[in-house]
This record gives sequence, C-alpha cells and structure tokens, in this order.
Amino acid sequence: MSDWTQKLKVQHLRLLVCIGEQGNLSKVAEIMNITQPALSKWLSSLEEDIGLILFERHSKGLRPSEGGRLMLEHARRLLNDLERSREDIEQFKLGAQGSLLIGCSPVATDCVSLALLSLIKDYPNVHVQVVENVMTPLLQSLISGKVDVVVGRAGGWKSIAVTA
Repeated sequence: MSDWTQKLKVQHLRLLVCIGEQGNLSKVAEIMNITQPALSKWLSSLEEDIGLILFERHSKGLRPSEGGRLMLEHARRLLNDLERSREDIEQFKLGAQGSLLIGCSPVATDCVSLALLSLIKDYPNVHVQVVENVMTPLLQSLISGKVDVVVGRAGGWKSIAVTA
C-alpha cells in the first residue's frame, strides 16, 4: 500500500467534501468541472490506495462509510486550516500578530465582550473575530477547525469555554 497522503492535492480534498455533500458523482463532476468517469476513476484509485471504502454506492447515490465520514472530517479540517492560513497571512501583512476566532452563543456575548477588552488591551495586534450562533453549529465548527474556541452555556447558568 502506497502513502496515499503524498498524492493528495487541495483539489482532491475539495472533491471529497463535494462528494460527501452532494452524494452524486455526476453532480459533483459538473460542479467541479471534471468528467464523471475521471472522477469515478480517481475515487476508486484513492479508495484502493487508502485500503478503505470511503463511500457506499446505492441506487440513490453515494453515502459516506464510517471511514469516509472520518476522511471527510479530516478533509474539511484541512481545507478550513488552509483558509485560516490564507486569512492569517493577510492579517499578518496588515500588522496583526496572530488571530483568534471565537464562536459565541447569544447567552455568552457579555462574558466574551468583557474578556475581549482585557485580551485586546494586553495583545493589541491580535486579530480577533467573534461568530455568534447556537451551540450545535458552533461545536461542529470547533470540530472542523473553523473556530478556535466556543463560549456558551451548558445547562443551568454556567458558562463554559471549549477548545479543540
């Protein structure tokens, strides 16, 4: 078995994520501007290299296998990390010395605001961004690497902060 990670390109990660989202090779081929036979051949080759079936074939399309869900989680995280890298480099060029992306539930905005005042005072060149949402999507964003930390309330009136 070859080291399949050496063959992967960013475009391959995008293809995997698109297949996971669409569940249909013809649709993915159209979206990603590739022929369906080439896409099918690439996916089969990747599965062979990995030694794992990533997608189960059904009459209504493709569904990720357990291993496929794991691979999709990593692919999404890698793509998110690349996007964050691009954004961080752009902020660095503008003078920022690091970044922090906070996911915040609506009930924790006051707590986060107070903490940010102190953070910005101590680290004025850190680029801070706050995304407000409910906990379930925030935790999914944390797992996929879209946010660095999530602040919210877990039952009762306790505030929690979770990092990956």
